[in-house]
Formats: sequence, structure tokens, C-alpha cells
Amino acid sequence: MNNIFVRIDDRLLHGQVVVSWIPYLKVNEVVIADDEYANDEFMRSLIESSGPEGVKVGVKTIDETAAFLMDDNERKILLLLRSIEGINELAKKTKISSINIGGVGAAKGRKRYYNSIHLSDNELNMLKDMAKDNIYVEVRILPKDKAIVIKGN
Repeated sequence: MNNIFVRIDDRLLHGQVVVSWIPYLKVNEVVIADDEYANDEFMRSLIESSGPEGVKVGVKTIDETAAFLMDDNERKILLLLRSIEGINELAKKTKISSINIGGVGAAKGRKRYYNSIHLSDNELNMLKDMAKDNIYVEVRILPKDKAIVIKGN
């Protein structure tokens, strides 16, 4: 799992990720863990064709991602999810050691937590619960930013 960087960003594979995170992490593969997109042939195809040159992009369901992560992966992988609920579900199925929160947009029931990070009370509690389970949870938009660590209660 050391070669896997887990990021929550509801924009998934977008400019900030492609220009900043992929080169910073030196990943050669991006996996999008999202049940809806994995089961939508058009969206899956669109996402898989949007990666930068030399970087393999795949879209998997949460269950497929859990199985994939249990393999002994020697590749450097960026794992992207759209939601806190998604990472919470994945963390129950496989070992996750750290989570980066990079973009969660405003929505009904969410409050601004930090810059472009908006969380509902339930989402914040899920993150705190994961932190209590020894998962390092940070908010960091760009690699050069100082991490804000979310601690368990």
C-alpha cells in the first residue's frame, strides 16, 4: 500500500491532479474508484481516455478496487474517489493507511471546512472515525500546501 496515494476529489482526474499531483507522486497509474462511473460505459470510457501520456487510467467499482488493492502492487498508483462515503466504504473492505482530501464541493448540508473543502457533519465524523482507526487523514489541495490533519475524537 506504500505505493498507493489515496485522494478524495469530486472533480476526479482534472488539471490540478494531472499537472501537480501526478508528476509530484511520479505515478504511472490512476485508478478511479466509483461504482456509478464504473457501471456507466460512456463515463468509464471518457475517464480512461483522459489521462496524461504514459499514465494508465482505470475505473473500478469499490469492490473491484478493494480486490485490486489486496494484490501486491509494485506500481505507483494514484487512487481517486469522488466522495467521503466512497472512501469510508473502501476502508471497511481493505487496508487504507492515508487519505488526502483535495476537493469536496459545496452542497446542501455541507459547511465550508477549508478553502474548496465542504463537509457535512456526517462526512467530517466519518473522516474522524477513520482517523481513530489509525488512518492518516489530511486536507491538502496541492503538493506544496501545508497539510491540515484531521484527527479522530
